[in-house]
Amino acid sequence: MTEETKILIVDDKVENLIALERLMVDFDVKPIRALSGNQALQLTLNHNFALALVDVQMPDMDGYETVVLMRSNAATRHLPVIFVSAIYHEDFHVVKGLESGAVDFISKPINPKILQGKIRVFLDLYHQKRQLESEISERVKMQKSLEQSNFLLNSLLQSIPDLVYYKSASGQYLGCNKTFASSFGIAENQIIGKTNAEAFPEGVMVELNQLEQQLKETMLTVEKELWMPLTDGSKVLLDYRINPLINLNGELTGMIGIARDTTERHSDKLALQQAKDDADAANMAKSMFLANMSHEIRTPMNGIIGMTDILMETDLSPEQVDFLQIIKLSGDNLLSIINDILDFSKIEAGKITLEKIDFDLSEKINETIKLLNYQAQKKGLYLRSKISPEIPRALIGDPLRTKQILINLINNAIKFTNAGGISCEIDLLEKSSRKVKLIFRVIDSGIGISEAGKNKLFKSFSQTDDSIARKFGGSGLGLTISKRLAELMQGEIGVDSEEGKGSTFWFTAVLNLSESIMTDTKPTLDKSASEIRKLHILLAEDNPINQRVAVYNLTKLGHKVDIAENGQTACDLTRTNRYDIVLMDIQMPVMDGLEATHVIRQREKDNSDTGYLPIIAMTADAVKGNMELFIQKGMDGYISKPFKISDLETVLKLAR
Repeated sequence: MTEETKILIVDDKVENLIALERLMVDFDVKPIRALSGNQALQLTLNHNFALALVDVQMPDMDGYETVVLMRSNAATRHLPVIFVSAIYHEDFHVVKGLESGAVDFISKPINPKILQGKIRVFLDLYHQKRQLESEISERVKMQKSLEQSNFLLNSLLQSIPDLVYYKSASGQYLGCNKTFASSFGIAENQIIGKTNAEAFPEGVMVELNQLEQQLKETMLTVEKELWMPLTDGSKVLLDYRINPLINLNGELTGMIGIARDTTERHSDKLALQQAKDDADAANMAKSMFLANMSHEIRTPMNGIIGMTDILMETDLSPEQVDFLQIIKLSGDNLLSIINDILDFSKIEAGKITLEKIDFDLSEKINETIKLLNYQAQKKGLYLRSKISPEIPRALIGDPLRTKQILINLINNAIKFTNAGGISCEIDLLEKSSRKVKLIFRVIDSGIGISEAGKNKLFKSFSQTDDSIARKFGGSGLGLTISKRLAELMQGEIGVDSEEGKGSTFWFTAVLNLSESIMTDTKPTLDKSASEIRKLHILLAEDNPINQRVAVYNLTKLGHKVDIAENGQTACDLTRTNRYDIVLMDIQMPVMDGLEATHVIRQREKDNSDTGYLPIIAMTADAVKGNMELFIQKGMDGYISKPFKISDLETVLKLAR
């Protein structure tokens, strides 16, 4: 059984210990608390820790004294210690901490990313150390086994069809098997005592000499494929593996070489490599095509949907309103299909990772019901939800992807239900100290699904009947995407249905428990503050239509907007003007959004008086333009085109 990785956290305040434990949720570790230096020293006698996080200011014995005593004990002499202090910022205290034996000193308030990064480094070192110790232990066992079985070597050699030989540490042959001797036209007893140069013509064993020299220098097994000439003038491809023989004192006593003829497999290997290269090239071309098509399709879609929303706010006749609603509905449907295809492609390429953030499940369920209720009411259907009171309110997971599955299932239920309605029920299946397993059910009174139709569900681009696509539309990917997302949440998805009697689609998901205390007042206060404050915004966008859509919505919110047609202009304007936030398109002429962001961040680094300027990626590139990449390049958030005005309101909260 693998030993549990433990981290010692020392602080005389329980709230500080809890805060440190929260920062370790994403690590596979067990934090052990100590409320004093004495308690910390006692715990080190009974536990093997990978790292210690120690507060400096504690009663009775401060952090410095605690670490000095740790260093005097052989068991904890090399335990990495990071000081965490709220009162010491001067270099004197940092130096004192390092001199007492700590490896680092972090001042409070703690930057979570910095502390987590340091924890990750020391955990990696700890695991590498344990792995190295394990490998050394195994190598010692192998060495003893070789010494004990040395007398069997000769008989074993002759039974092996590969080329086998063994040598002294100085490079003289001590023996070989018949396969080796016959391949090079040498008698077995004639090779004993000779070196490569004495046994073979000049140049034949040059590469083998190099491998043996590498083994002597590293004392490790070496492997390589070599083309070797035989006595008949032909060449064979030999897969060489030379192993060192090491005694109990760690000294090289000899080496064993094994070579396998892989000439026939070589052509197959080349063919397989070519096939792999072709497949990689095809996948790369597919990814590039999806990225380009995503941008080319979503850019005009942003103009269509955005301008439709703007036009609907003008004075129109009832007939014109009806026409515009049809245009908007068609645009939303097309965008939904595009998003399904792109999501499916990202899942297939393994590029979707789930977020792990705090969220209120009941709030997300209510948002989903509110979003889809109008659609249900238009068909005269009820849409309601029921959440088990046993389910904790605060959870950790990916609320966006959870809602995506529910929206897919409820949308399908509305689509195939003509009377009655749909119920969304969430119940608790399992609960531990850190996690819960939930089951989500979407129950409808619709047309139901036949047994044959069930077999086609959850398959790519598949619907239960060809007439379904003609009558109801859709990409046929919604359930496939939902299935993959449920699996990413350590769950599964399924359906219970009988034709003509409705259906129950369900999925399970494992979510972590959150210790956060959610209130209803904070979001309201944040929203009010955002509404009162008017911002000076720089919009970097080269598409004139998208400029008009964004400017209209931003000015409608009461903000002042400047426009930059490319990244270079954006850099110039941020140099001369003070902005609260930048909305930065990615693909622009002259200089793209990522390069412009780099220039702005470098300027801030060179001139601290400039101040930090929040930059939000605003792009139609839904494949390559993922949040992680943009943040890595210096951006602070992401908004995808086409966007809603609520999306703008959300990202503008990041303004300085």
